Amino acid sequence: MTRQLSTSYVMSLAILVFGSGAYAQDGLALMKVEPGARPSGMGSAFVSLTGDPNVSAYNPAGATGGSKFSAAFSHSTYWENIRLENGFFTSPLKGRLFIHGGIRYATIDNLEMRQSPVDIPDALFEANDVSFKAGLAYRFSEKVSAGIGAGWFIEKIESWRGSAFNVDFGIQAVPRPDVRLGAAVTDLGSDFNLTKSGAVSSRDISLPTAYRFGGSYTYRKYLGAADIVVLDDKAHLHLGAESRLHELFQLRAGFMSGYDSKNFTAGASFTRSSLRVDYAFVPYTHSLGTSHIFSFVFEI
Repeated sequence: MTRQLSTSYVMSLAILVFGSGAYAQDGLALMKVEPGARPSGMGSAFVSLTGDPNVSAYNPAGATGGSKFSAAFSHSTYWENIRLENGFFTSPLKGRLFIHGGIRYATIDNLEMRQSPVDIPDALFEANDVSFKAGLAYRFSEKVSAGIGAGWFIEKIESWRGSAFNVDFGIQAVPRPDVRLGAAVTDLGSDFNLTKSGAVSSRDISLPTAYRFGGSYTYRKYLGAADIVVLDDKAHLHLGAESRLHELFQLRAGFMSGYDSKNFTAGASFTRSSLRVDYAFVPYTHSLGTSHIFSFVFEI
């Protein structure tokens, strides 16, 4: 990969990536941004939660919490040229067995390619990250569940391409009715390379592997959650809270420690029958603006 193309890509990602706790030299950087409005509004303290299709991205064991087919679709944008789209689903199969899966797509367009330091770029190109994943979860008892997921990452930068197989493992436990615990490792797999016809392959690119452990506590109409998240060999504390103010309306707040340009988050949702509309507000420090995330969740 040419130095000019690589530098343009890194500069476009750097602020968002550092804010997500990733390193700019890693590939699949946009896959480290939190998916879904409800998790984002709760500071992504989600490893012990269940009954929400978004949990598929955090802990495959959480798929055991639903009694119907449910799906969530979310959209978010960062600045003018970064867009993320996510879709997740969970569904009971038979007995204690459940299925889950998801698709994540991220793109950056209008990146500038230069072969020399000139004002006008030689060309414009796109960078795309895609994840396809599906898996199973099993409820051993009312107190213990476990899950697994597997899929592929695909990355394309200009005409460079690469892909990698990856897996998720997770477990959840309910020591008492108002307390849930969860642990998971997601996006576990080997390094990969970007290749292009007639060019030398890129350096090894690591996957966005994350390790999570946490718990949640429910008291009447209030929910609190706390996770320890290890990403890129650095530990972060994620805190989240949710309150059901009305049967149709919920408010959320969250906090994420150890990131360079983000910490507090907030969110809300409106529920009507089997449809829920979620919204998350994620402000960035250092005058980097804010991100607005919207999700639609339904059951059938």
